[in-house]
Amino acid sequence: MALGNWFQSKKNRWAVDRLHQSIQVQALRPDFYYEGGARDNFSGRFEMTCLHGALVFRRLRNVGAAGKSLSQDVFDALFDGFDEALRDIGTGDLSVGKKIRKMGEAFYGRAKAYDDALAEDADPAALALSLRRNLGLEEAETGRFVRYIRAVEDTLGRHTDAQLLTGEVNWPRLP
Repeated sequence: MALGNWFQSKKNRWAVDRLHQSIQVQALRPDFYYEGGARDNFSGRFEMTCLHGALVFRRLRNVGAAGKSLSQDVFDALFDGFDEALRDIGTGDLSVGKKIRKMGEAFYGRAKAYDDALAEDADPAALALSLRRNLGLEEAETGRFVRYIRAVEDTLGRHTDAQLLTGEVNWPRLP
């Protein structure tokens, strides 16, 4: 029995690491950060990570208990990375916890806004508004990001549950 638990935790750790890395790599792609696009600073990179994480977690909700568990583990890994990044940029130990708590609240707020904006009955302008507000996009660039988010949703919808549970995500490119 203990060997089975060890194997399961190792398998899950691998999927967590894979998804965490995938979200980070995609969120930090240079083609998101340009004049009029996402802000190229710590805040902008945090927002892009939140966006990509929220999209993956949204899809994993459809996988059931295993998807929920994987989402939580990847969320924890993302925030461990944020904690490390804050320390790397010189944030004092006493304030890191407060900043991480605020970032967690911000993440959940953004995830809900994106989820609401992507609902079938949502106002078509809601996604554009959320993206402009959170990413700091210029209005002229918003359509490009909306098309990208729709492509991500479509792509994640075509992934099998097994692909996602093993940490496999094939991201589309920004149009």
